[in-house]
Amino acid sequence: MDVKSKILQWKGEIDQESIDIYKFLQKQFPIDDNIFRFVYRSFYGLDNAGLSEECKQEYFGLFKKRETSLQKILEALYHFKTRKGFNTYQFSFATKLIHTIDNNAPIYDSKVHKLFKFPPRKKEIKWCINTYNLLKEKYASLLQDNQVQQRIKELKEKYSTQDLSDTKMLDFILWTIGKEEEKK
Repeated sequence: MDVKSKILQWKGEIDQESIDIYKFLQKQFPIDDNIFRFVYRSFYGLDNAGLSEECKQEYFGLFKKRETSLQKILEALYHFKTRKGFNTYQFSFATKLIHTIDNNAPIYDSKVHKLFKFPPRKKEIKWCINTYNLLKEKYASLLQDNQVQQRIKELKEKYSTQDLSDTKMLDFILWTIGKEEEKK
């Protein structure tokens, strides 16, 4: 079944707490304080990824600069080894940073990867950039579809989220569908 069909047939629920925390983060950004950082790190799992404190400092430094170039973010974070001693491209976290600055930018994660059946992940910056461009194309296509737009409109009314971008509502839908499929 393709992603559009899954969206249209999906009858699940979006986690209200996730919506509330997301709204809090959007209202607080660009405030650079410990409360914002703590909630952000918890919401997006930044503290569970084995990143060094130096990497997290750089991450929030990129926030402060309002950096939205995926390549620049990936390159900047790559210089910091994880707690296990590896240099890695923090692709998912980079897209979350970009989305927080520009909520019309999609978020990549493992659930979205599986839904769209992207090629196997490679440890290359080129793969990250190509996959993100493909994700943006797929989001744009879905967001231009009248049936998907209607579904997003219904869900915005249901959850009182008219203030959220359509991209973010689509992200909530896809993440929830991906989570449900992961449990099966």
